[in-house]
Amino acid sequence: MSPIASRLGLLLVLALPSTAEAETARLNVPILMRGAIGEDACPETGKVIEIGQGSESFLPVQSGPGEAPFREIGRLHDGDAVMVCEKLGPWLGVVYGSAVLGCRTTILVPVEQNYTGPCEHGWVLTRYVSLSKE
Repeated sequence: MSPIASRLGLLLVLALPSTAEAETARLNVPILMRGAIGEDACPETGKVIEIGQGSESFLPVQSGPGEAPFREIGRLHDGDAVMVCEKLGPWLGVVYGSAVLGCRTTILVPVEQNYTGPCEHGWVLTRYVSLSKE
């Protein structure tokens, strides 16, 4: 390989964001996890309601608590389960996915921290989620 080609390859690798940076960059407004060590930072669960059953019926998951400038980063449907980590006005910071029990929402350090995964997460409107305490 020529020296120019290898340098271009190195520049491409350095210019691309790492996987960890790409994962956390999805949200414009991070979901804060609060609480005491050993407690679940997402103490409420909920189910998506009143969206409808059609293929075009969904609850958009936003990258922040609001519409524009935030963008849609996911979709939930009637009956989908969510874990509620934060409330901000009419918006909920939620964690969701097929294996919510493995979402790692337990507080390990006694400071506020952003949720970074491994489960999907984002912001949804409160009026479409039926809440219940765990």
